[in-house]
Amino acid sequence: MGRDGAAVGSSPVAAVDIVPLTPAIGAVVVGADLTRPVPDAQQAVLRDALRDHLVLFLRGQDLTEDDQLRAATIFGPPVSASIDRSPGTPPLLFVTLEDTADDPPKADRWHTDVPFVDRPPDVAVLSMQCAPDVGGDTMWASLYEAYDRLSPPMQRLVDGLELDLDLGTSRDVVRKMYGEEYYARVVEPATFSRHPLVRAHPETGRRALYLCGAFMKGIAGMHARESDALLGYLTSLLDDPNLSCRWRWATHDVAIWDERCTNHRALADHYPHYRRVRRCLAGEGVPVGPRH
Repeated sequence: MGRDGAAVGSSPVAAVDIVPLTPAIGAVVVGADLTRPVPDAQQAVLRDALRDHLVLFLRGQDLTEDDQLRAATIFGPPVSASIDRSPGTPPLLFVTLEDTADDPPKADRWHTDVPFVDRPPDVAVLSMQCAPDVGGDTMWASLYEAYDRLSPPMQRLVDGLELDLDLGTSRDVVRKMYGEEYYARVVEPATFSRHPLVRAHPETGRRALYLCGAFMKGIAGMHARESDALLGYLTSLLDDPNLSCRWRWATHDVAIWDERCTNHRALADHYPHYRRVRRCLAGEGVPVGPRH
């Protein structure tokens, strides 16, 4: 069909075209302008498209910070990306990541964003501020499809398991981005969360493997070798290209994705070329397993 919920006639919704990238995940949105307030009817189309396709891409969106936050509110209230959620702490609404010849890419690994807090974010909105001349694509994988590819006995096993999470290898990144004072005050005393390994999506009810990359400390209650073996196998499912889509960036592209049922990785093949992105987050909720 190509149009998700598009109306006929002169309604603004008729101009929004949703073009799938793959059967499993990803769609390009044509006709929406995020540099201006988006009409309510178009917002509904975008929400439906994100629910159905998990990650959306828009070309030619030169967004200010205010534009980006307004776009994020289509999917939920903006939320902080900081682990410091203490009362009175200003929220960290934007994270800007730069790759340079002296500061190489660090996100070329499957992961989801900020999963280690009690209420992880629902949706991410990323604006490509400066795309590299070559390379630097990002991939997204469907965690619904990863779960669906498990055998029924394996599904029954993972349905009852929980993940212990922490900052993992991102500790050094946080220290470099925010300084030693922040690290000592916020990171060192922080406690992290335990979430279901299988997450039931609050809108669709579908089950997804809630894989969190290097933030996964291990499976609660398992010996380290058991946990490593199982998580290694589950993570290997993401290497199946039939679960994923891949986006070739241009400057001012925007990607919007559902953090609850996807993983992503920013490929490092553009090094040493420059790349800059700005991300904000929207909505948050306690992950719920399939038995709740």
